[in-house]
Amino acid sequence: MVKLSTAIIGLGVVGKRRKIFIEKNNNYKIIAISDIRFKKNFKKKNVLYFKNYKNLLDLELDCVFITLPNYLAPIVTKEFLRRGVNVFCEKPPGRTVEDVSSVIKVEKKTGAKLKYGFNHRYHGSVELAKKIINSKSLGEILNIRGLYGKSKILTYDKSDWRSKKKFAGGGILLDQGIHLLDLINYFCGPFVTFKSFVTNKYWNYDVEDDVFSIFKNKKNVVASIHSTAVEWQHKFRMEISLQKGSLELNGILSGSKSYGRESIVISNVFKTKYSTKIKKKIVYFKKDISWKKEIDEFANVLLRKAKIINGTSKEALEVMKMVYKIYKNDKRGS
Repeated sequence: MVKLSTAIIGLGVVGKRRKIFIEKNNNYKIIAISDIRFKKNFKKKNVLYFKNYKNLLDLELDCVFITLPNYLAPIVTKEFLRRGVNVFCEKPPGRTVEDVSSVIKVEKKTGAKLKYGFNHRYHGSVELAKKIINSKSLGEILNIRGLYGKSKILTYDKSDWRSKKKFAGGGILLDQGIHLLDLINYFCGPFVTFKSFVTNKYWNYDVEDDVFSIFKNKKNVVASIHSTAVEWQHKFRMEISLQKGSLELNGILSGSKSYGRESIVISNVFKTKYSTKIKKKIVYFKKDISWKKEIDEFANVLLRKAKIINGTSKEALEVMKMVYKIYKNDKRGS
């Protein structure tokens, strides 16, 4: 079996989770890991551990997984692409639209593959929703509402870079709300008209903690989101209205298990001359295999020399444009 020589850059919460599923896939062979928190360089079980990611640049690598803060992600991605190394980079792809555009310029000059980790596309409820939408069994989408909320900006690893604009680029919208935007764009994008309110009235960092936005595409599909860090009980919810029914996604399976049970309510509307009947079906998802699917898909792409389907740099650029249209359409010009 061909083994993909693999490195991981950044071994925080997400990096550790990626490592679990990389190790479970026999197509990968981790040969090096870097993290700024290592006290020194060392070797353990044939894996090299480095404090500085630059030590990885001269290794013979097939692919690298980048799980770094927003300000570093595009810089490191470009360095490895220039060496012809395939890159899997976590979301968000950078701090700004310009960050992502600069990565794409480098990507186009190399033959390396680039995939971004928009993990929510691989959740069971999202995959089923996408299948139903594509089948047209419930007709065309009319509108979408989305809520994604948690209780703070800072994470439990006590890192504070997410609260500083110069490192993060933005707050809760760029950190978590970007998943909502990606899914909405995935279901019925692109969108052209935006209205928004962006505030930081509670946590008082120099990045936002609460965002309301409404936007419309060329087919007059209207979508709205609430991305917030002041939702004391963590929530994930998407409501999709279609011509012949609706889809309601509730909860999402996560490492913290704080967003509740993941499910999708499928409603079929049957209209008669005198009444409307609704038939509902609820599907529950007990296990999160989204991380495994994402890792496995990337290996298949590399081994088969196929195209990236989900999480392309073009999709990453489009969702970053959505983020910044929301920021710019806030009255304060945030």
